[in-house]
Amino acid sequence: MDFKLEVNQNLKLILSLDMKMSIEILKMSTKELKEFLEKESKKNPVIDISYPTKNYTKNTSQSDFLLDSLEGNEKNLIDYLEEQIGYLLINLEMKNILYFLINNLDEKGYLVGELDEFKKVLKVNKIEIIKGIEILHTLEPVGIGGKDLIECLLIQLKLKNIKNEILENIIKNDLEDIAEGRLEYVSKKYSIDLEKLNEILKVLRTLNPKPARGFIVNNKIEYIIPDIIVFLEKEELKIELNEEYCPKIKIKRDGSDNKNITKAIALITAIEKRQNTLLKISRYILAYQKDNILYGKDLKTLKIKDIAYELDCHESTVSRTVNEKYLKINGKVKKLKDYILLSSEREKLKFELLFLIKNEDKLKPLSDEKLVEKIQEKGLKINRRTITKYRLELGIESSRKRKKVKS
Repeated sequence: MDFKLEVNQNLKLILSLDMKMSIEILKMSTKELKEFLEKESKKNPVIDISYPTKNYTKNTSQSDFLLDSLEGNEKNLIDYLEEQIGYLLINLEMKNILYFLINNLDEKGYLVGELDEFKKVLKVNKIEIIKGIEILHTLEPVGIGGKDLIECLLIQLKLKNIKNEILENIIKNDLEDIAEGRLEYVSKKYSIDLEKLNEILKVLRTLNPKPARGFIVNNKIEYIIPDIIVFLEKEELKIELNEEYCPKIKIKRDGSDNKNITKAIALITAIEKRQNTLLKISRYILAYQKDNILYGKDLKTLKIKDIAYELDCHESTVSRTVNEKYLKINGKVKKLKDYILLSSEREKLKFELLFLIKNEDKLKPLSDEKLVEKIQEKGLKINRRTITKYRLELGIESSRKRKKVKS
């Protein structure tokens, strides 16, 4: 093969790998990135990973990590589901099926196992197990008990009474294309323009891909490795990446083939891009909310599109960067996303709505009309239509469906 042609082909391959790898790595938390690199080093013989010798070695036990749990007490998912099951008007056999099923949920809230396995353990027919799974799907958090991401999202569409055939097909067939940003391909596939597709995707983004997020699952606390460390020095913020737990990559070139080297180079490039992008966006967001961090003032309105405009990058880049990223500040771990505020008034209304529903009488839940009255009593302006909209955005069912009946 001509040398110039081979170089060009290799360059195109590097660029292609770099783009795809960058998207995936940008979305990863530090914990996910560490686990991903360890797997890649086993698959690719040219990748040599090393760890900071001061605080971390490959064989360090979890208790040796400087790990932090999220601020606040997380509720146990099993306890939360058992509480709901207790209110259901079902027979003891069905309750036992449900208790078994909820103990087979993974850390995302997906149901692990097959019908035949469940039948063998429970010694009941498949029809009863299917009924149990259907009941499980009606419980909170919305989307719980799906067998995978696709079923989890479809359950949420059903419970929220969202009927959109294109959206359903996208969930079933095109999530990877959407994640990779191939929107033009998807729009052509369904004969719709990009504007219409983006409207559909707005609905998709209201769904929760991990219903168990925020809960303790199977009595295991999920620990967080902060991605960003914030130091307060004389009323100034010093913001750094937490690189202490992220392996460093070196390439072993001796006796290695070009294909593996190309992949390793793409990986290194993608990581460097992630780190630079994460640091740049984090510094902008935290500097913008400096008064809140230092003096406890209210957060200022800050939208994804505003960050993208100021930093001259795409909104999807900002969205991927802040998603599932955490920072350690004042001895506490918080989500980076907590410092992005779409609308201060909107967030106040949502907070009041969540507070009222959380503390309502579960036997006599508040109707949307009653919620309007209670929120207006606090001096906030809102109408019934807005209440319903916010309730659906938060994945909260109507008062009729929230009502629990004593068994």
